[in-house]
Amino acid sequence: MKKMNKVVSVLVLTAMVLMLISGCGSSAGSSGGNDQDKQKPAANTQLRIMSTSGGDKYFLTTGICKISDDSSLPIKVVHQTVAGDAEAVRRLKAETADIGMANVFVASMFYNGTYTFEKDGAFKEMRALFAGPSAVAQFAVRADSPVKSFEDIKNKTRMATFMGASQVYTKLILDAYGKQENVDYIFISSNYADMADQIKDKTVDVIQFWSGAPCPQAENIEADVPIRLLPVNDQAIENIKKAIDPSAYPAVVKAGTYKGQAEDVTVPATPTYFIARANTDEETIYNFTQLVLENLDELVKIHPLAKEIDINNLTQGLPFPLHPGAEKYLKEKGYLK
Repeated sequence: MKKMNKVVSVLVLTAMVLMLISGCGSSAGSSGGNDQDKQKPAANTQLRIMSTSGGDKYFLTTGICKISDDSSLPIKVVHQTVAGDAEAVRRLKAETADIGMANVFVASMFYNGTYTFEKDGAFKEMRALFAGPSAVAQFAVRADSPVKSFEDIKNKTRMATFMGASQVYTKLILDAYGKQENVDYIFISSNYADMADQIKDKTVDVIQFWSGAPCPQAENIEADVPIRLLPVNDQAIENIKKAIDPSAYPAVVKAGTYKGQAEDVTVPATPTYFIARANTDEETIYNFTQLVLENLDELVKIHPLAKEIDINNLTQGLPFPLHPGAEKYLKEKGYLK
């Protein structure tokens, strides 16, 4: 009997304890749950960043993705591949991506709805974050090509370029030499992978790429075929400045940059900007700007072109307004007065 009483006592005590626990849970559950939620780190905001595949922008943007993986900042940067700057700005407008890298002249055309982007209409909601490495407009031929300069372009010379804005840019250069489209030259819309095959197979005469120098794609080509660059004269660069890119400037690509290049060559260059939409959250863009500019040493390890992100000149050739989040960060750090 005593044994049965002990069992009953234990059961009653257990029931009371369970009721007590249940009661505490129901009365404190709400605040307790909130405390736990407060202690959890905020969910990372995903940012979709875009670049062409294989170029220096690709190495920089994927490098930023890697750095974000290891960062304590509440953002997660993921990469999207695009065919070129034109597709990047269009995706930005369509809100199928969040951050882009674009040459100033492409971004300016889209912002104003001019040239290639007339049908798109002006995209006045585009905002600049900060300047990245400059893009150098390089026009390359095989080292054994009879084309020594733009003066030699004639009889429908085959020019392989990206479609759209790059062809506008190239035409302005050729105008300075008095060359006519479909008479002296024809455009062949292409991409980096195809250009490599085309120049090797001699199915095009000139290829064009946007990059620092040396260009990664050009180095791949030179594993099979030495190349050299065509110089661009002052009048051509002036044409570009007046028509589409006031920030364009002459850049010198040193002799020996490519195997077939025996002399220094002057070509146009333009700033590249990280860009976003005006409606992207201010804190998110602040965090992205911080992520990149406070990890430049790590980015340089991934790709040496990151050295060209000049923290003392982050608004060079600013094509349109800064995003408030980027502006806030740049002002706090003294990069913007």
